[in-house]
Amino acid sequence: MNRFHAFAILALTTAGLSGATVLAHGVEKPSTAKMTYVKNAQAMDIKSMSMPGIEAFLQDVVGSDGGPAPLACGLFRLEKSEPLKYEYTYDEAKIILDGEMTVSDGTTTVEAHRGDVLFFPKGSTITFTTASSGLGFICGQRQRDAA
Repeated sequence: MNRFHAFAILALTTAGLSGATVLAHGVEKPSTAKMTYVKNAQAMDIKSMSMPGIEAFLQDVVGSDGGPAPLACGLFRLEKSEPLKYEYTYDEAKIILDGEMTVSDGTTTVEAHRGDVLFFPKGSTITFTTASSGLGFICGQRQRDAA
C-alpha cells in the first residue's frame, strides 16, 4: 500500500463510513459493509465538469449517505486549458496524485505537485490552472455527485 492509498483509507475511516450506506464506483453497499475497495480508481473515466473552454473533470468514487456530515471522495483531473474558477460551498481536501496544478485563492498561489495536500474551506473561491495536466484525490463534506 502506498501513501496515496493510505490517505484514501484514512479519509474513509475517519469519516465514519463503516455504519453508512456507501456508493463505490456506482454500486450501493449495505450499511454492514466495513470497507470499500476500488481497484485501480486512477484509471477510471472521470466525467467532464462541462464548462466551455475548461478541460476539468470530476468523478465521485465513494461517499457516505446523508447524516449531519456527508462525505464524498473521488478524482479531479485538470488538463491545460482556460483556468477553472470554483467557489466552494463545502469544505474539501485534495491530494495531488500525478502531474501539477497551480492553485490560487486570490492572495496565495502555489504550484502543487504529487504528494502535496490542499484544503479549501467552505466559502473559498479557488482558481486552478495547469501547464500540462494534474490529477487529484478529493474528499469533500458534501453529498456525492453534488459538486
